[in-house]
Order: sequence, then C-alpha cells, then structure tokens
Amino acid sequence: MRRPHWTPRAATPERRLTRNVRGAAMAAVAVVLLTGAFSATAQAQAPTHPVDPGIVDGTAQQQLNAARQRWQAAHVGDYHFTVERLCFCPPAFRGPATIVVRNGVALAPPAAFADVATVPRLHAVVQKAINDQVERLDITYDARGVPLSISIDVSSMIADEETAYRITDFTVDRPRYFAKGDIRLRLHWEGPRGNATRTLVCRDGVLRSDWPDPAVCTRILATPALAKPITVETKDLRFTADPRHFSVAGHIEGRLVQFTWPGQGSGTKLARLREWETALGPDAIAEVRGS
Repeated sequence: MRRPHWTPRAATPERRLTRNVRGAAMAAVAVVLLTGAFSATAQAQAPTHPVDPGIVDGTAQQQLNAARQRWQAAHVGDYHFTVERLCFCPPAFRGPATIVVRNGVALAPPAAFADVATVPRLHAVVQKAINDQVERLDITYDARGVPLSISIDVSSMIADEETAYRITDFTVDRPRYFAKGDIRLRLHWEGPRGNATRTLVCRDGVLRSDWPDPAVCTRILATPALAKPITVETKDLRFTADPRHFSVAGHIEGRLVQFTWPGQGSGTKLARLREWETALGPDAIAEVRGS
C-alpha cells in the first residue's frame, strides 16, 4: 500500500488574512490590558476625594517652607511647649503633654507624642498632610514659624478620622548666663584717640571679666532703661564727637540689648548714650575720648 504523500500548500490570501486578523486582535487585547493596568495605577495614586485648595495651588507648601525658614533663622535649640491632640482616640493620645527640648532633641517625650515632640516634627506632620493631598488642612504659624494649630481631615467620606493639634505655652528656655543678675555684653567705641572693644560679663551681679571698675555690674543692673528699646525718638538732631561711634549688643538678665550711637541722632538716643557712659564708668572709654 502506498503511503500518502503530503505536499505543503502555499498560504492562500484567505489564510494570510485570517492570521493578520488574529494578530491584530491579540495586539488589541494587549493594549486593553496595558491601558487597564495604567488606569488602575493612576486611580490608586489620585485621591478619591476633593483636595484642599491650598494644597492644590501650592499655598500650603509655600507657607510651610516660609515657616521652616523662619524657624531655622531663629536658631532656637532649647525650648518647651504643651501639645494637645484632638481626635477620636484613647485619652493617652490626646494629652495635653509638655515637651522639653534641649539642643534640638526632645527629652523623653511621651510615646504617643514622639511624632510631634519638636518643631521640625510638627512641620513634618504638615508636610505629610500636603503629600497625602488631604481634603482639608488648616495651619496657624507664629512669627518664629512654630505651628500653633494643625487641623487635618483626610476625607469627609471617612468618619472620625479628623486630627488636630493645639500647641500652647511655647517658651524659649534661656541659657545659664541669662539668669537673674547675669550680664553678657560686647561693647565697641570709636573716638578721636582710637578705638576700643571690650566684653563685659557679670554672673549673679559679680564682675567676671576684665573691667576697670568692679561696681559696673551694680550700676547696669540698677539702670533698667538700658535694656529697653527706643521706640519713640525726638526730632531734634544732636551731635557729639565723644565718642564718634558706640555700639553694644548682648543680654542683661535675659533681655536682648542692641544700641548704636553713630555720632549723631535724636536727643533721646543721646540721652541713652549718656546713661551708658554713666553705667559703664568714665574709665571704660578713656582711651577714645577727645578731651
């Protein structure tokens, strides 16, 4: 018996068309599958609720950036504050809790408040809310950039997930030399006979630096006006060549002192200059005097 002999047939136009249609269909299916995957990813990333307008237009981020810059410029490392969390949560998470920070590090904060135990961490809470594109975000900052209140509502469609923080009693803790009776000043004079720069240090009212008159601490502490800023000045212009320039910067019992006499100015400033000369003593600037 003869074996059948198979002869391969060339693809007819109809067969080629069928293969082309099948390939196009498979490509279409692949496109649909990929499109669906990308769509699912986009839906996972996009919020399913309205987003706070301040987050959308960038205002919230700009305000946070400005607050961070103010905080960094303040150079505050030692401080304490009270924080309270308003939420639907156990009492231990609500507070209030007092947080003490030294050199930028929180000292043993309660575990429930570790995430808000410093000003930068409070900033981080705001940043996360912005990144998460929450539905409502309300923040109040003070002049140093410290958040005084933070209110976050992730979505109005979710019940009882709102969280708010209230920060009160923020206080800068002063270093040791700001204690009562302590003085730390840098003084500079310029006059006809030369210039002089000196540092004055008093602790507990006792002179601790080189100074020609040991009673200088008592006189400065007894002249509280020296640490008061001049807010209103008289219009008349006064001149003195003795000294031609005088400046002082530092602290008196924790009060910031900054005063400059450029050789001319109001009668109010001239009167303050004379108060400084009396408190510091005439021998302190003898080398710069012109008479």
